[in-house]
Formats: sequence, structure tokens, C-alpha cells
Amino acid sequence: MKLIVLTVLLCCSCCADAQINWAITAGGQSATASYTSEGTKIATHSIAGFNAGVLARIYFDNKVAFVTGLQFNARGFAIKTIPDDTQKTYHLNYVVIPLLLQFDLSKKAGAGLYGKLGPSVGIGINGRELYTGANGNQVRNKAVLSMTGNHFGLFDASLNAAFGYSIKQHFFVEAAYAYGIGNVNNDPAGPNIKSRVLSLSAGYFFR
Repeated sequence: MKLIVLTVLLCCSCCADAQINWAITAGGQSATASYTSEGTKIATHSIAGFNAGVLARIYFDNKVAFVTGLQFNARGFAIKTIPDDTQKTYHLNYVVIPLLLQFDLSKKAGAGLYGKLGPSVGIGINGRELYTGANGNQVRNKAVLSMTGNHFGLFDASLNAAFGYSIKQHFFVEAAYAYGIGNVNNDPAGPNIKSRVLSLSAGYFFR
């Protein structure tokens, strides 16, 4: 976490005199998780989610930019931990802070094809657990996200890759994949759970 903060401060200091482009963005996504319990990987199923937020883009030169922002990100997964058991669905909501480098693949900065690479950190907001009970009724429980206790973790770190296309330096569409690298389960004796998110978003840059 300290490394991420230092990276942000360094990028901001290097780009203090550069122009910042702001954007709004929103889209849909398919979220799941890698779930390993006692050395055995258990199959999970994806759930639908969405994302929305604001981005800030700062160019180092005509081809490379630093991109950060704040994004609401609805993640989670569905799983049967026992083959004949009821499937449980977990919805886990985070505020995500990306720390990405954008590489423009076109001649004009901010227009045409581009790619992004870099880490992000998610800060948990809330969550819920859904499943069908023995009586056929749907059960909704709160899924706790915290720094301590046998709950879901408060933070979620990911490595990210994205490809997009910008139209006239304003509108853009983007496909991205977030590969979770941190266990979002606090219980040291519990399963290892790492998020996986495939998203498709659109946005608009204000210049």
C-alpha cells in the first residue's frame, strides 16, 4: 500500500506542470474468482457486474500517459464448495484506484488505438451473500469486508491490461482484464480467493 502511495506522489510530482484530461466512464463486466481450498482448486462461476467512475490522464509525451482515477467496481463470484450443496453467490463492491501507463498506438495522442498496463488497488465498500435455502426461499446475508477477522479482505490488488479505441480524443471504448494477485480472504486457514474481472466500458474525455 505504501508503494502505491509513493508511486502516485511521484507521478503527480513529475507531471505537476502537465495538462490533466478528465473523463467519465461506465460499463459492464463479468466477474469471477480463482478459489483454492486445501490445495484443491474449486470451480467458480462468473456473475454480471458493472463499473463507473472518473479517470485522470496525464501525458509524459505524445505517446505515453499516466492514468489514474476512482472507479466503483461490482465484483464477486458464484460457487458450490460441496458438489451437491446449494450454489452461493457473493457480490463484493470496491472502489478501485488504477495506476496505469497508457501507450498510444496511433499517430495522434489520445486518438485511435491504445493499450494500458499496470496495477490497481481496490478498497472494499460492502458485500452480500445470496443462496436458496432448504425451504426454497432466497437468503440474503451481509458479506463483511474488513482488515481483521475471518471475513473477506478490505483490499484487493490486481494487475490490469486493456485495449481501447478513442474517437476524436473524446469518446472511447475499452476492453480490460483485471487479474487479482492478492487473497481477498482474511482467514489464514480458509480458501485462497483471487478476483478475475473482464470488462467492457465506454467513456468521454473533457478537454
